[in-house]
Amino acid sequence: MTLLELKDVSVQYGRIRAVRNLSFAVEEGEVVSLIGANGAGKTTTMKTISGLLDPSGGSIHFDGDDITRTKAHLRVVRGISQSPEGRGVFPGMTVIENLEMGAYARKDRAGIAAELERVFDLFPRLKERRRQVGGTMSGGEQQMLAIGRALMSRPRLLLLDEPSMGLAPQFIRQIFRIITEINEQGTTVLLVEQNANQALSRSHRAYVLETGEITRTGTGKELLADSAIKEAYLGTA
Repeated sequence: MTLLELKDVSVQYGRIRAVRNLSFAVEEGEVVSLIGANGAGKTTTMKTISGLLDPSGGSIHFDGDDITRTKAHLRVVRGISQSPEGRGVFPGMTVIENLEMGAYARKDRAGIAAELERVFDLFPRLKERRRQVGGTMSGGEQQMLAIGRALMSRPRLLLLDEPSMGLAPQFIRQIFRIITEINEQGTTVLLVEQNANQALSRSHRAYVLETGEITRTGTGKELLADSAIKEAYLGTA
């Protein structure tokens, strides 16, 4: 079943069109990646899906409903949650307080408690440091916290924007293992990532975005084997 569908979506910053007539879909249960160079329009696309940017044209459908003009907080209620580029943790709040912020739209206390335990199972380090202030954590720990916070709303679609940015190799491997585990637990994932090798290795399907337009699509395995993708994004020919 198609969970997310973009149809001819365009996004402008003033006179600059950052995304041009973008169309793609994410099926329920998939991990789908958007890969591309800096400035390709990946983060703009994610912000538009989450409702932080308004498209200048086209439409966005989620679970069959048109959400093109739906406010960002209502998209969270509907089941879309984002872990943003740069993590965006609340530096003066503890781990627990950051996670609780992710559940702000929920009223079911038992469900929130269960989700908190799920996050702690995925990220044991967060449980160990639950009273630590977010701003004093390492980059890898903050990334865990950002993903955990996004999960607290119990999303059907999890948007992950550059989860490996600035992380040490051991944290990168750990983060991608956990992304796979989150998906195996039933959450659909749309991933923006410059580490194309890791992203494609973990994705059912992927789209290549160049200057605001999709230029290639295929399964993760197909794109990993594509010579042009190897040369442009994987550092091999």
